[in-house]
Amino acid sequence: MITVLPGTQYVEIPPYQLPERVAAFLATYIASAAELQLLVALIDGPDRWWDSVSASREIGLPVSLMSGMLDRFAKANLLDIRVTDAVRYRLRPGTPELEQDLAGLREAWRFHPAAVMQVVAQSARRSIRDFADAFRFKRDGSS
Repeated sequence: MITVLPGTQYVEIPPYQLPERVAAFLATYIASAAELQLLVALIDGPDRWWDSVSASREIGLPVSLMSGMLDRFAKANLLDIRVTDAVRYRLRPGTPELEQDLAGLREAWRFHPAAVMQVVAQSARRSIRDFADAFRFKRDGSS
């Protein structure tokens, strides 16, 4: 129970805004909460080698989904690849800029996870809307 004292003034704190660079990184590289969850796991264990099975166990999503996400992150120059009995990945950003972006994401996730999730959710809604718009027909009869 919260007791409000007479005459107490409350100041509304505006929501935290992610740094522009972090928001841009999320919009470019992260399309879903599952991808964010995997990337955070990769960030938390930068020296750990992952395969799709270990990622599936850690995240709790299907191996095929993890395999696709790891491949996309590797193609985006975020991961190092090693081929053994399975294809394994670990976090190794290919440029200093990507390394800075991941450090910014780590910091934002640590202190403002809700703000990070909000940006990812907005990006996912935008992707769904864009996909749906591709199938709309214009009223003047043209497609």
